[in-house]
Amino acid sequence: MSKDAVKLYKRAALVLQREKVQLEKELSSAKTSVSVIENRLREIYNALGETAVKQGGESAGKVGRKYKSKVAKKAVKKTSAKRRGRPPEKIVRKDKSKVAKKAVKKTSAKRSLKDVVLSITKEKSLDAKQIFNAACKAGHKFGGKNPMNSLRVMLYTNKKLFKNKKGKFTAA
Repeated sequence: MSKDAVKLYKRAALVLQREKVQLEKELSSAKTSVSVIENRLREIYNALGETAVKQGGESAGKVGRKYKSKVAKKAVKKTSAKRRGRPPEKIVRKDKSKVAKKAVKKTSAKRSLKDVVLSITKEKSLDAKQIFNAACKAGHKFGGKNPMNSLRVMLYTNKKLFKNKKGKFTAA
């Protein structure tokens, strides 16, 4: 290589290193601003008594950063718009009552899978498929991709609650 090519290479490397340092600084400042926005958004949700579920059913961990900042701006606008017409004390009272009603509905409506299966297997011995069908008829909603797997795991691991005789289970 000639001396000119070496000088050009060194200049290019120096320019790239400077640009790298500048971009790293911008990235770190952007990360701090995102964390500040996320903290503020959490505070707003806590003040409103809401969970961290966004519009469209996506959870806080799965939403993109741009979407979070938009939601944060909207939430600030909504809370300020609510406070224009009423004193802040009324807002807090209404939010607490809504949260209390929601909590009562959720806890009273759901029964665990263990309770449902115990009530089904009290009188007779059934295999896993029959228990699954009976639990579905009883109104239990299974989560996950393979509900039979979760049912079988529960049946085989809880030996104090369920007796297993050749694949037929009864309540102990």
